[in-house]
Amino acid sequence: MGYLLPILFSDLYFFLRAGLSTVVPTNRIDALAQITFLAKNITCKDIITPIAFPDMQLQREDRMNVWEKMLNKASAGVTKSTAIIKFATSRLFSVGGSALARSGVAVAAFAAALSSAAPGYAEYAKVSDDLSIYYQKSGHGPLPIVFVPGWTMSSEVYSKQLAHFSDSDKYTFYAIDPRGQGLSSHTEGGHFYEQRGRDLKGFFDALGLKKVVLAGWSYGALDVSSYLHLAGTENLSAFILIDGSPRPVGDDNSKEWVWYNRTDSDQFREFFTMPVLLDRQKANEDFAKWMLEDPSEENISWVSNISNQTTDTVAALTNEAGAYANYEADVKALEGKLPFMIVARDEWRDIVQNWVKQNAPSTTVAVMGKHLMFWERSDQFNAALDKFLETIPN
Repeated sequence: MGYLLPILFSDLYFFLRAGLSTVVPTNRIDALAQITFLAKNITCKDIITPIAFPDMQLQREDRMNVWEKMLNKASAGVTKSTAIIKFATSRLFSVGGSALARSGVAVAAFAAALSSAAPGYAEYAKVSDDLSIYYQKSGHGPLPIVFVPGWTMSSEVYSKQLAHFSDSDKYTFYAIDPRGQGLSSHTEGGHFYEQRGRDLKGFFDALGLKKVVLAGWSYGALDVSSYLHLAGTENLSAFILIDGSPRPVGDDNSKEWVWYNRTDSDQFREFFTMPVLLDRQKANEDFAKWMLEDPSEENISWVSNISNQTTDTVAALTNEAGAYANYEADVKALEGKLPFMIVARDEWRDIVQNWVKQNAPSTTVAVMGKHLMFWERSDQFNAALDKFLETIPN
């Protein structure tokens, strides 16, 4: 008596890690994105009363019934669709669930995630036969804003922007997970930036988005710049780069608006490629410390858990693929054609301002904090964003 259902919990973990590549068009499924983060830091005994089963070797049907009851109870009072429950219980037991389990996952984590999900809702957009893009959405205005996260990150990083636009009647805010990241399809191929530009176009087409304000953070700048190269400005209202460059490699990253030196003399390019293959946990921690003003244990764990949703191989590949991308000419060509904003961390202040002066003097520039400024300094970031959005012609 008093068991914590290790079989069931391991099944849920597998569902979280593997099952969501299937399309689940249901409101509030954005909450599922948070379960993987909560589950690693919350033990079953801390949050639920142990449930006794006289026979731990439950049959498939019995386990499904137990899960359905527990999930329904956990999510009571939260806006949700029964499709979450039906999908969870069917998917859990159709894929041989416990094989990938690493630790016990409490059902209460499911409830906590549902109740703390960002305002709005989430869906999947089927972009191609092999790709469904997970996105979170808030607001109900006519002008769409689409934010793309950076390397190995997910839409979860934009929780404070989702909250900011939740009651907007001017804008509808979308935060997406690129392919291979977060809860979007973890495809076998397509992990390069020309394809990511095509993915964005497919996402816009699937949802019928018109005159989009398109923003990319960090290496997400390559996703959005690739779209610009592919489709031009016809379906854009404005363009935003958040602490990311359209040209990752140059001769001197202490003077140019680039990430890496061509010779990698400071080993910064290697830093985002080899460590994720050799020691992912340490790589995640170093990555989080680099981008956070407040590298608390909680914040580092939050970043690491998001990053872990991207496989080691895809993380290394997308970093290396970025080193061969160059969309600087496309971004320069925005001058005088489209409202353009750059948000940069303090370290890049002079570099970005010099680039703007030489190439796109009408660009709006905001400088603040470190790499995750839109999350750590959300009030300051959101105020700057609001001010820029007011400059966009109707």
